[in-house]
Amino acid sequence: MTSYLQMIKGDLKLIWRDPMLSLSILAPLLYSAIVIWGIPFAVEFVTTNYQITVEEYVPFFNFFLLPIAPMLFGMVYGFIMLDERDSGIISYLAVTPLGKSGYLSVRMAMPVLYSFVFNLFFIKLTGLDQNINLVQFILYSLIIATEAPMMLLFLGAFASNKVEGIAISKSFGILLIMLIPDFFMKGNWLWIFSVSPLWWIERAFFHTTYSWWYAIGALVMHLLFIWFLYKKFNRRFD
Repeated sequence: MTSYLQMIKGDLKLIWRDPMLSLSILAPLLYSAIVIWGIPFAVEFVTTNYQITVEEYVPFFNFFLLPIAPMLFGMVYGFIMLDERDSGIISYLAVTPLGKSGYLSVRMAMPVLYSFVFNLFFIKLTGLDQNINLVQFILYSLIIATEAPMMLLFLGAFASNKVEGIAISKSFGILLIMLIPDFFMKGNWLWIFSVSPLWWIERAFFHTTYSWWYAIGALVMHLLFIWFLYKKFNRRFD
């Protein structure tokens, strides 16, 4: 337990000393402020001055922002992991009582915890919980929080260093882009976007008739992605 606490404490010190990492941690709070004050102002401005009704699209915009926080938290811990791999710290930790599994457990658990707490706050703040019950509220928050270890393992599996990690982390945004046509268009052809784990959770929020089936699909897809990336990470680590 002491090893875990020391590791967590060291991570927090490292994050606050690095401007890019600390900004990534604080960014979700910044765009939450935009949601609180900026979006209502923008909706009223557009409605009043251009007679265009955009209020119906606000829930989707809020949902679109929701997974970004877990992605950022996962990216931060992914960058920490890349630095530690470059400096040989991971190899050293693998032969300590903490072990590789203990090391990776902490690396994955911390951003999930941050993400889960943020998701609860953000979903409640934006009113995305209006059409879901308490169990769904907690479950959806937890599922979306698993975007964090997905990002972390993605960086660990495919990036050689932090510079490479910055470049390839942008490709993770493809999972978000797939949500746009599904919300604004109709048709069975939209199932082609079901390869995105976020597509399933978006449907769980906005297609209430089959919400539980979509939630189960979201959970399965996230776990499959994590399993695949974990295997890739392990091969690269070994």
